[in-house]
Amino acid sequence: MDRFTRHMPGWLALVLIVGTLTGELVSAQDRNGGMPGKVFASHSPMRPLPVASSQTTGTGRFRYVDSRNGDDADTGGEKSPWKSLACSLRQLEPGDTLFLREGTYYEKSHLSRSGTEDQPITIRSYPGELAVLDGGRREFFEDPEQAWMPNPAGGDGEFVSTRTYHDADARRVPTQFLPAAWEPMWGIEEERPLALGHFADSMVPLHSYRIAADLRATNEFWIGNKHEMRETGIYCGPGLWFNRETGRIHIRLAHHRMPGLGQQAYRGETDPRKLRLSVSAGFGEEVLRINGVRHVRLQGLVFRGATGSPMIHVYGSQHIELDHLTVYGGFPALMVNASQKLRVTNSAFRGQAAPWTSRAHMKYRGTASYQIVFRNDQPRNEDIELAWCEFTDDHDFAFLRYVRNLQFHHNFVDNFNDDGLECGPKLRDHTLFIYQNRIGRCLIPLTQHEIEKDEAPLDHDPESGVYVYRNVFDMRGGTYKGPPAEPDPTGEFLRGEGHLVGDHGGPIWPVMRVYHNTFLRETPVWRNYFLFGLGAQGLRQNERDVFNNIFVQADLVPGVTIPGKSATSLREGGNLLWGMREGPQFKGDLFGKFRSTPLFGLSRAVYSPGWTTQDRVADPGFVSLDDLRLPPESRAVDSGQSLPTEWPDPLKQVDMNQPDSGALPAGARPWGIGVDSRLSLFGGAKSQD
Repeated sequence: MDRFTRHMPGWLALVLIVGTLTGELVSAQDRNGGMPGKVFASHSPMRPLPVASSQTTGTGRFRYVDSRNGDDADTGGEKSPWKSLACSLRQLEPGDTLFLREGTYYEKSHLSRSGTEDQPITIRSYPGELAVLDGGRREFFEDPEQAWMPNPAGGDGEFVSTRTYHDADARRVPTQFLPAAWEPMWGIEEERPLALGHFADSMVPLHSYRIAADLRATNEFWIGNKHEMRETGIYCGPGLWFNRETGRIHIRLAHHRMPGLGQQAYRGETDPRKLRLSVSAGFGEEVLRINGVRHVRLQGLVFRGATGSPMIHVYGSQHIELDHLTVYGGFPALMVNASQKLRVTNSAFRGQAAPWTSRAHMKYRGTASYQIVFRNDQPRNEDIELAWCEFTDDHDFAFLRYVRNLQFHHNFVDNFNDDGLECGPKLRDHTLFIYQNRIGRCLIPLTQHEIEKDEAPLDHDPESGVYVYRNVFDMRGGTYKGPPAEPDPTGEFLRGEGHLVGDHGGPIWPVMRVYHNTFLRETPVWRNYFLFGLGAQGLRQNERDVFNNIFVQADLVPGVTIPGKSATSLREGGNLLWGMREGPQFKGDLFGKFRSTPLFGLSRAVYSPGWTTQDRVADPGFVSLDDLRLPPESRAVDSGQSLPTEWPDPLKQVDMNQPDSGALPAGARPWGIGVDSRLSLFGGAKSQD
């Protein structure tokens, strides 16, 4: 067992040893899409595949649509269903429930009808059936044998579409702006990936190629810089490329040859004529647009086939509920703009990173997608809830800054090879509440970008800020940053550990209240920064509170490096630090050297006890590393500091006496996370006891 797996939970060590590392924190059955023993022609699913809901029909007037047996000239009754969403959606009235019968609806739709508070409109799959809304091209799924033909002029194993799709290059204006993303890219619009897709059997993503040289390359190593590699190319895995000159889609499903990928390598069918695929082509058109409506619920639906544009776009709407959805792809999967009272619950968002996809592949050779985006048109997004959801397998996760009163809780966030939750920079009045989640395997879980110079105000409302509490942040699995320059059979390149916090462009960071969390990592923190960076980075012209957290890393004891010569507005205490290997042999005072510096004296003017005086180096004594509960004798019990009563804390009544450090106080029952709470807070499938 190597240094990486030695101190990990047994289930995670096993996953890493066999080389799966596709973000699987679920059972073996779920790794087969919930179908034990099934063999997939492409690649095993990365996550559980959607299943039909058994939810009852409810009350009200029922309307029906059936993509296979319906007729838009009919009445929409159970025996006389409509055929298309375009027809059915515009005929709904308050109190209606529209049942989508099982099948695939190849449409890009919009909602224009509103319900009322007492009589909302509900749009859902028929009980026991699964309806798919697909913005892609149906021939690649329904008739793949006729959709592709070999391309002798291309790379080894390359095929090309039999049809042309000149409309895919319509140059629609993007609806989103994101830092470090595609818009605007002056002079290279012709390299925007216009063909995206998934293997239909497993819903594993296909790479969206920018240039043909990469699609056709035999090289899989990162040789030279990103510009030099335009000549040699780099194969990024099975994927698609759109040829603007011919209007055809090219595909290559070649096997990987690079050592170290292990079971993350593609070894499936290489002839696309033998596989059903979900393929979309184009840019700038949502699969579902919700604009200017109120009191509408979507339930039990599957979305796929997005182009490089939003899958679901909620604009100028109120009281919208998205429940038990499964969303594959999209850039982003969900965009929210100028909307209020939006609830997203028990839904799974699966991104565009395949098991073999790295940050470098997506950022420099493909689509650097975000999964969730909140835009800043007026009025400001307000009263948004994202809860009991699973957000996985993409480049960047969520651009959250433009929200007032975001409730983000009981979610599973995993396998983002770049940024996690983008909460900043500082705004005068935003409020984000991030609590009771499991967040892991993000290169930078908490981050912020600067869009415009000096955009952040110096002052702020006293109650504003980002509240981060009662979460487990587990970074030990690492992320796939990029392929090596030479063979590495160990596969260590798949497991690069990032930083807990970071920024892009040097913005003023948001006001942050970080308390009662458990942070886990394997390797030492960059520059040995205090409190995994929370006590050292981005402290100018803002406020930060870091209280009652547990910081544990396998290698070395987390240290005290606080750059600067003047005290900032940092307040901290009640934090427990531990190194799993060196901790038992550690002697002396970890904080002694710092307390002899002038900066320590200055810190007392900001927080009277002074930084580090209320922290301790001690083993938290978890039940185990895959069960982070605290036994009664734990050094973390009663080791925290009292916090302001106005700070929210759902476990305040459980955490008796002096507060315990960490996410889960002694005696508290671990809560479930993800869709229907099916996952454990500690990783893996939730225990049935």
